[in-house]
Amino acid sequence: MSRFRSVGILAAGTAVSQLIAFAVAPLLGRLYTPADFGLFGVFISVAAIAAVIVTMRLDLAVVVPESDEEAMDVVGVGVLTATVMSVLAAVVVLVAGELLGALLGEPGVVPLLALLPLYLGANGVYQMLNYWSTRTSNFARLSIAEMTRSASVAGIQVTGGYLSSGPGGLTLGQVSGQVIAAAMLVARSARSSGALFTRRLDVRVVRQVLGRFRHFVVFGTPQALVNAINQGLPAFVLTVTFDAGIAGHYLMAQRLLSAPIGLLGRSTRQVLYPRLSRAMNDGSALQVASRATLLLALAAAIPVALVVVGGPAIYRFILGSEWVLAGEFSRFLVLWLAVAFVNIPSVSLVPLLEMQRWHAVYEVIYLCARLAALLLGASTGDPLTGIIVFSLVGVAFNLVLIAVPLLRLRRTVRA
Repeated sequence: MSRFRSVGILAAGTAVSQLIAFAVAPLLGRLYTPADFGLFGVFISVAAIAAVIVTMRLDLAVVVPESDEEAMDVVGVGVLTATVMSVLAAVVVLVAGELLGALLGEPGVVPLLALLPLYLGANGVYQMLNYWSTRTSNFARLSIAEMTRSASVAGIQVTGGYLSSGPGGLTLGQVSGQVIAAAMLVARSARSSGALFTRRLDVRVVRQVLGRFRHFVVFGTPQALVNAINQGLPAFVLTVTFDAGIAGHYLMAQRLLSAPIGLLGRSTRQVLYPRLSRAMNDGSALQVASRATLLLALAAAIPVALVVVGGPAIYRFILGSEWVLAGEFSRFLVLWLAVAFVNIPSVSLVPLLEMQRWHAVYEVIYLCARLAALLLGASTGDPLTGIIVFSLVGVAFNLVLIAVPLLRLRRTVRA
């Protein structure tokens, strides 16, 4: 299957998924309050942070081995790791759930955390089989799974809204959609790659996989963890320093922005990463990465301009006057999200150039800068001030993230 056809198939699935999420947003905005979205956002932030370590980043290693047999071992070890992590999460929620709620500043999130282990297990399985499907070029399977996930999430969340289930309806929809998508990938992978499920997994294989891909585990996992904390930081800080309603406005702003800006993001990353892996061997990686970066920048230009000019009016029209503050947030958040969208090729180069250590340091510094921006906003009593500074910090750091891997790759090619 050609690279462009692969992008097209994944892009179609991603487009439909994003359109579903975008289409139900006006309805969800009227069925749930900003406070409901705020509590849901705290759960999603916790889940996202835990999800990045659930496979110890072994999902990214699936496309690296030359043989399918070794790649199957990576998938097996990744699923095993996800299982162990999910059990540990269940123990933590059971023992320290109330404490977590107190630390997060919202006791109302405690009942939602009961669904966390199920979400993590499903997410871990999904990620491992996601990259296995990428390796075997089963992009149609991924497209269908993503569309099914999005439709399931939307259907359950809308139903929960009509039943006045509050943040529980939003959370149950998110978790159920992930479980359904994972089950679909398991069923389809079992039919096409039966050996993946019958291959023997023992201590020797586990040690061998963890040893060979230790850079993914040792450096990739902490970096991804810090990055996830970065992503969830606004919801945490806005909830603690203001209230769940302000966090809800931020989350709704980001939700709608993710549709146009993230339309091609996931599918491009899915196809571009193995393409860059092969290009590293044939010497064309710099050309591929530079061209992809430019194309992504051009694709993001129009959505950014529209939101910067008319963000509040757009949100008022789509969601109602209750969400105008989300529209104000969107005018600045779109700048950060657009540059983060353009950095996809450079981020894909990080593991291929073994820059995980540099990336980990970068993420820690980035985290501190974003936290300082949000706290500055809190100190003024104005959440919009925090969002503005927060967004500008995001733009600056993501420009650095775009430039450094490309420069490193350029030096490597010249050497």
